[in-house]
Amino acid sequence: MQAPDQKLDSIVLDRMGIILSGTCMAHCLLLPILITLLPIVQGSLLEEESFHALLLIFVMPTSVIALFIGCRKHKHLLTAVLGTIGLTTLTLAAFWGHDWVGLTGERFMTITGGAILALSHLFNYKHCRSVNCQH
Repeated sequence: MQAPDQKLDSIVLDRMGIILSGTCMAHCLLLPILITLLPIVQGSLLEEESFHALLLIFVMPTSVIALFIGCRKHKHLLTAVLGTIGLTTLTLAAFWGHDWVGLTGERFMTITGGAILALSHLFNYKHCRSVNCQH
């Protein structure tokens, strides 16, 4: 039996990935309403570009580790492909989305990337449970 701190549990990382992806989507959907209702929010970390870059610091390692561990065990290619597409879309949106496609396009990219990434974590979680991965 392995010590609890020896390896990060893929289940926990997949759940964190789903939560973080959902946070991205909620931020994009709710920020315009918050800015309208609470002008004090403007200028904070809730701004699009800084928030997305900050969230990527948590999303990227969590997702890469969870998906790598799971995909190595269950070898479900679609999970890896969706994870890569989701992470790439989120990264592009965070750093260049506003310049390339404007604010609305950046939100759409982030929501899409977050949904794809959350789906990949859900697939990873389900496939790990179906083959009874011991990681």
